[in-house]
Amino acid sequence: MKKTNLCLMLSALLGASVAEAAHGPMNAPVAFIHVAVVHPERERGKAIDPDQTVITRGELISAIGPTASTHIPPGAQVIDGSGKWLIPGLSDGHVHFFQSGNPYTRPDAVDLTAVVPYASEVARNKARLPSTFKVWLASGVTSVVDVGGPMWNFTIRDAARAAVVAPAVAVAGPLISMIADPPLELDDPPIIRTSTVAEGKALVARELARHPDYVKVWFIHEPGTDLAAQEAIVRAVADAAHRAGRPLAVHATELETAKAALRAGADYLVHSVEDVPVDADFLALMKRNKALYCPTLWVESGYDYMFAGLWRPTDAERRLADPQVLATMDDMRTLPDDKVPEPVRKLRAAGKEPPPVSTMLRNLKAVYDAGIPVVMGTDAGNIGTLHGPSVFREMSLMQQAGLSPIQVLRAATTVGARAAHRENVAGVIAVGRVADLVLLDADPTTDIANASRINRVVRLGKVYNPDELIASIK
Repeated sequence: MKKTNLCLMLSALLGASVAEAAHGPMNAPVAFIHVAVVHPERERGKAIDPDQTVITRGELISAIGPTASTHIPPGAQVIDGSGKWLIPGLSDGHVHFFQSGNPYTRPDAVDLTAVVPYASEVARNKARLPSTFKVWLASGVTSVVDVGGPMWNFTIRDAARAAVVAPAVAVAGPLISMIADPPLELDDPPIIRTSTVAEGKALVARELARHPDYVKVWFIHEPGTDLAAQEAIVRAVADAAHRAGRPLAVHATELETAKAALRAGADYLVHSVEDVPVDADFLALMKRNKALYCPTLWVESGYDYMFAGLWRPTDAERRLADPQVLATMDDMRTLPDDKVPEPVRKLRAAGKEPPPVSTMLRNLKAVYDAGIPVVMGTDAGNIGTLHGPSVFREMSLMQQAGLSPIQVLRAATTVGARAAHRENVAGVIAVGRVADLVLLDADPTTDIANASRINRVVRLGKVYNPDELIASIK
């Protein structure tokens, strides 16, 4: 199918989405009264303004003030926020729409193509985009960053912009990689190997023609390969991206490759350093580049729990995940032994849970304490990391790492908006900002788990009931 036809098809599907889930006339003002407004950009103790009224008009926040003195415009839809908390819409700084989160989505990790051919899985994910968009909004996520996928990623961004029900979507194109990944290679591969500086520049040029929000490098340094030569490729890619005004995102999970990526000009590390503790040189390079750090703490555990037969949906996932994906996860809960990696097979045989991601947790705390901006991101779409409610697993692990609830919330809103290139319009609750908001039934500043207690979601001034959004998914 041609890309233009795909875009038109997606737009038509999304345009027919559940507009009925939005409450009230399309342009009517909305007034949240008697609500506690949470300001994640502030420190704990100053982050909550109690008994406020927040008024949205059209797509923007038009007024904020004490309920006793804030005028409600005639004809406004009034929502009583008594005993509730209003936060900015969440941002997920690392997702992949070409993947679903189910066991069929990464044949390079577990080959189940005899059950579901990979081409069929990718086609399903394309056709399922309207539902995936709803799942993100139902989970309170009003902006996402897809940091790498096939060229059809760009049609996803276009479709989201045209949709009735969708988060804001930023995208990167195919991953510029140090290695090939043949099991994922269809006619439009998400990962493309570049062996030379010239090949790297040529691939960047192809992507820049589509105006990516990021250029992405998959920095895999295998034993015996030339790290300096790989760093030269990353530097050439970074230079080309920066000349076009595009930031460079890099997958680099070892300290050695992360520092090489930063020396080459990386702006956004989309995973934790997971092999050893970060050092002073790494922190200095992050500060020099003014780089963002996205730890993705849950995603590896998602694979391990699924392969070990231990993956179970959380309460938030039961409520807010795509029902079709949840059913698939349940059907494939016990994978055949020959499909399970040996270390996980041993865990499964012993009935033990995978070990905690302790190095990543310690590194996150060290990075945050050094004053480096941290972004909440899940790597959603990978096996066991579902689009939408996986954000609550991720935020809980960030709190476990030692970040306070308000610091985690800041990573998921104010700093997350920077990762999504929306820092001038979203990420805080203020007059003139886009009305992307989440109404919660519990205080997220006492425990970040309360961020999953979603009552209503507001996207561009339209109010959605998350349960109705999920119920509308076929």
